[in-house]
Amino acid sequence: MTYPNNSAANNSAANNSAVAAADDEYLRPTPYANSDHPIVVAKTEELTSASSDVLVHLGNIYRYVRDIPYDILASFRYLAEGKSAASDVIEHDVAFCMGKANTFVALCRAAKIPARVAFQSLDAPEMEFLAPEVRRMCGGRAGRPLPWHSLGEAFLHGRWIKLDATIDAPTAQRLGKPYTVEFDGRTDIPTVEGAVLRDNGSYADYPPQVAAWYMRLAREVLGALDSDIDEQRVAADDRLWAGPDPDLVRLGR
Repeated sequence: MTYPNNSAANNSAANNSAVAAADDEYLRPTPYANSDHPIVVAKTEELTSASSDVLVHLGNIYRYVRDIPYDILASFRYLAEGKSAASDVIEHDVAFCMGKANTFVALCRAAKIPARVAFQSLDAPEMEFLAPEVRRMCGGRAGRPLPWHSLGEAFLHGRWIKLDATIDAPTAQRLGKPYTVEFDGRTDIPTVEGAVLRDNGSYADYPPQVAAWYMRLAREVLGALDSDIDEQRVAADDRLWAGPDPDLVRLGR
């Protein structure tokens, strides 16, 4: 391979070392981060073909995923149909944190950048980014956190970087919570949704308990949209909104 400048060659060589150091599981396709799917491969080529610099590749991937329109209700509609992989997100061109995270991870892996999904519990009392229908149910109890927020992590130059791409930049700006950190390949980019209460671990793919919870949540919310009684029932279901216990997820239970 030839490089247009020494910087690109050095960047690629550095990340080759990083790839060797990272566990191979963070480069393999998975059911949610299906990096070998033709749609994902084609999008990766589109985002990386103009440069051989891995830093440029990662920046392009991050900005693309970030600016997929954020819409949790529209995303719940296709998630409830069992469409949960990165290829589904790219095809629908709308997502919430789950789809944003697995799409980021899939594109990174297709570009030979090790990546994984991280989870956090967030304090987001206003929940202003959620669709009103979802916000009424999710915020049914005062102080209820967002328990399994998803984001992507990439391994570059010997370290993991958290790159939260959940809220598209225009929406973040419009709602008064613009991104304050620019991508530089070194600095973590936090969510703009709220303060992090707890880190819930990082995984090569969605743990089955977490994926099943997201699916159940989507179906419960959609099933309650046309009934005040069902909406109140879902809004009051603290166990549903709490999600699986992070400690049990770590143990695979």
